[in-house]
Amino acid sequence: MTPSRRGAEEETDSAILPPPLRHGAMRRRDRAAQKQWAGVSNKNQSAVKRPAEEAEDEDRQRLYAAPALEKGLDILELLAGQEGGLTRRDIAEQLGRSVGEVFRMVECLARRAYLIQSEDTYVLGMKLFELAHEFPPMNRLLKEALPRMDALAKTIEQSCHMTVLSGLRQLVVAQIDPPGGMGFSVKLGATLDLVKSASGQVLLAFAPAGEAHRLLNQVAAGEDRQMAEKAVAKVARQGFARMRSRQFSGLDAISYPVLNRQGHAVAALTVPYVTRLDEPTRKPALYAQERLAEVVAELTAALGGKASPAPVRGGAELERTGRRLNAAGGRGPASQ
Repeated sequence: MTPSRRGAEEETDSAILPPPLRHGAMRRRDRAAQKQWAGVSNKNQSAVKRPAEEAEDEDRQRLYAAPALEKGLDILELLAGQEGGLTRRDIAEQLGRSVGEVFRMVECLARRAYLIQSEDTYVLGMKLFELAHEFPPMNRLLKEALPRMDALAKTIEQSCHMTVLSGLRQLVVAQIDPPGGMGFSVKLGATLDLVKSASGQVLLAFAPAGEAHRLLNQVAAGEDRQMAEKAVAKVARQGFARMRSRQFSGLDAISYPVLNRQGHAVAALTVPYVTRLDEPTRKPALYAQERLAEVVAELTAALGGKASPAPVRGGAELERTGRRLNAAGGRGPASQ
């Protein structure tokens, strides 16, 4: 039945009813029309959501959680901070769950090599680390970087390491020991502070717009935040970071960004330069910095990235930085 015909019949039916019934039918018809119009109006308005409605939607989505998956992730995140590992009972207590709740999940994670069992203790395995390295962008970065890092370490007779952003810290994804086995080096897989390290300041200085601001808001406050902002701005201007360690005497950290096509840092390559007292003829820090800048420029080009604004060889900024750090009492704010 067409709307016009139905409307005509309703009007005819209501016209032959007694006045009280006729008025009641008209009121019911009006209420039905209002409800229909309200439904259409709400449907049209649903396309444009207010912030409060979006927050409600997010809360509603959280209701559709995957408890088993979240339980497994909780276990992995807990064990990531436990060097000595935990028993099933320890895991259950720290997560606020029963042993029965975590038993099958722990067994499954161990069977898939995410956890390693030693007697009754479980530690985090290397599976997650291996998966991260198999991710195509990371795989290509390491494939291009490792041969160059190895050659760099042999040339300058120092160790070097590469870090990437990982949450509110940075993760060491590649590391080459110094030739000869003596020197300073960081552990592969270690996490380092962002604000207090040369490599961290490099990653912040060449992060995407707004990213450095967001990270600094979460890792620094007050005067520390102001000092960090100044240090990061300086690194962005000069294109690299070089500073003397506060933790180790005679150690200068030199770090350069590996850039992508947008000019953002995908990694920081760092040389923790150690001054040897027993080898006065060892290549100086300025030489190591020039070689590091060259390697980073080659690596960035191999990855199709944007050329670094930092000088590669014999730049005035390199010489000023070297003279300042070599001056008596000259100390920077960081280590690696």
